[in-house]
Amino acid sequence: MDAQWVAVHRAAMVSPYGDLSFAKPRGGFTGRTVRQIVHLHRGGARLRVWLSNQFGDGPLRVGEALVGRHLGGGRVAAGQARLTFGGAESVEIVPGTEVVSDLTAFDVPADAEIAISLYVVEDSGPATHHPEGLQTGYVTSGNTAADPEPEPSAPITSLYWIKGVDLRLERSPGEPLVAAFGDSLTDGSGTTPDAHQRYPDHLARRLGLPVLNLGIGGNRLLRNGFGPAGLLRFQPDVLSIPGLTHVIIALGINDLGLPAADRPQNADELISGLTTLARLAREAGVTPIGATLPPYAGTTFPGYHCEKGDLIRAEVNDWVRATAEYHACLDIDAAVRDPDRPSHFHPALHCGDGLHPNDAGARAMAHAIDLEAFVLRD
Repeated sequence: MDAQWVAVHRAAMVSPYGDLSFAKPRGGFTGRTVRQIVHLHRGGARLRVWLSNQFGDGPLRVGEALVGRHLGGGRVAAGQARLTFGGAESVEIVPGTEVVSDLTAFDVPADAEIAISLYVVEDSGPATHHPEGLQTGYVTSGNTAADPEPEPSAPITSLYWIKGVDLRLERSPGEPLVAAFGDSLTDGSGTTPDAHQRYPDHLARRLGLPVLNLGIGGNRLLRNGFGPAGLLRFQPDVLSIPGLTHVIIALGINDLGLPAADRPQNADELISGLTTLARLAREAGVTPIGATLPPYAGTTFPGYHCEKGDLIRAEVNDWVRATAEYHACLDIDAAVRDPDRPSHFHPALHCGDGLHPNDAGARAMAHAIDLEAFVLRD
């Protein structure tokens, strides 16, 4: 088998000017080092890192970039590796673009955290970022990228600029590469920060292989707002991943519930959007897996739930379970609903808001699909 680049981490990035009042991005990183932690489900000995300035106003100038094994609390083990870009130790990323580092020799164990330290010579203003990283990062004054234990300032919880990590690996022809595409239930809202308890984390442990998390909290299938609409970001976020074999599509509940929606969507519109994503995936040689919409009656978010929305949700879920557009179904609804009140989340499986799974709920979601769905067949 020949070695190839295998994506082991991806994050869906959003504009600093989107409808993100719950997680406003910060700027002011100029002259500081940003150390961010990324958890990898799989290990290897050679890697590269993707940095994005897709939504920046100005150039992002990184004066030094290193990767090391995270020991906790922003501390890194001895033996950090330097990232280079076209052989240079610094890089300037113009607005609207992204860069990938050169191949870097660095031994990463499976199921490990790495720390990526970026010394920011000049930031781009409010940063291209992933709002809810669920992973604590650390900011220090000056260039401390090589310091194994710097004195951090206030921690950060969003992920800035780091769009992905690839490993150079030998990959068997029958080995799946799975992406989870969705909203906050995929992103991990409600699960324990710094503990890797999102449903894609649990599914990765079941599979013994990476599951790339491309969820964005608040994301909708048909409308922009909390990141580009799912229909718009599916190609750049998902179908551009080399070697991808399967994608789980779990979007639509925010089209029904968000007060920012101009009006509630109807079932036909949601089904049409989900059909489009399934067909785009198949045309790209990727196997689409559908996911049912979760129960949401009783949620603590004002104005989010209504009876009409529940009827639409039931119609969409019936379609997802039965349609031939999808290869299989991740039945989130069946996994987390209260058997005594089926339109409600099970009280033991949500984080307290009636909409987002806690750690146990995320695990139940990950166990709601037969792993045979990921077996590659001729």
